[in-house]
Amino acid sequence: MAKLGEFEYPEIGLDESIGLGRKIAREYAGEISRQGLARTLGMSERGGAFSARLGALRMWGVAAGRSRIRVTRDGLRAVTPLSAKEAEDAKETLANNVALFNSLAQRLGSEPYTPEQLAVVLEELTGADRAEVTRRFALLDRLFGEVRGFLQTDSLFAEQPQVNKSVSEAAVAGQEPVRRTESSTKPTIAEGTDVQPGQAVDLVDRIELKLPDGTISLPETLANLDAALTILWARRQLVAALQAAEGKPAPEPPRNFAPAKSPE
Repeated sequence: MAKLGEFEYPEIGLDESIGLGRKIAREYAGEISRQGLARTLGMSERGGAFSARLGALRMWGVAAGRSRIRVTRDGLRAVTPLSAKEAEDAKETLANNVALFNSLAQRLGSEPYTPEQLAVVLEELTGADRAEVTRRFALLDRLFGEVRGFLQTDSLFAEQPQVNKSVSEAAVAGQEPVRRTESSTKPTIAEGTDVQPGQAVDLVDRIELKLPDGTISLPETLANLDAALTILWARRQLVAALQAAEGKPAPEPPRNFAPAKSPE
């Protein structure tokens, strides 16, 4: 990680760091040695590029550790979210881990700013001279711009509108959007059915899954059953990783269980 005045900051963006955390979680069960991570990235363990990525993982809070790199609880929420809202909440938590960007957000508010404004605020906050700020300006402007929307500012008084998104967006691309519904076991009319007045229609059963952040409701089809299994498998992987991070053993999945793979 780099330093400007008394403030440290990551040299790699949050999205790229989350992507690296996702690689560790998916390919190495959430934990890998420092040497192993450098090798899998094709980098020197003592090189500046690797150090920058490792420092960013720690500073954003995606991963922790020195000899062994372990994805954190907040990092796991960001790399294996079960809904768009969970992904946004996790990114907000991680974005707020960098003190310099929090201070910038407080000073600049939510309105657009000019490069001159940002440069002046950086000088005042950090105490660094103008030449040093100018040298690092492009990187800091990019990193701050990436996470600015997740940071709290003094000018945010009004509640922001919420956008409802599917629980399964992150897990099942290309499937019918998942709807959060009230618990119900009644069959419903298949979506997209053109029903005329007085016309007899076929009712379809629905798959109902109640998860911590909402209820998933899908028509019962083979494709949607595969989607439900994929969502449950992703949830199991997340819970297993969280238990492993806390030192709790996780039971092995049933033998011959092969969940459908969600498309990348």
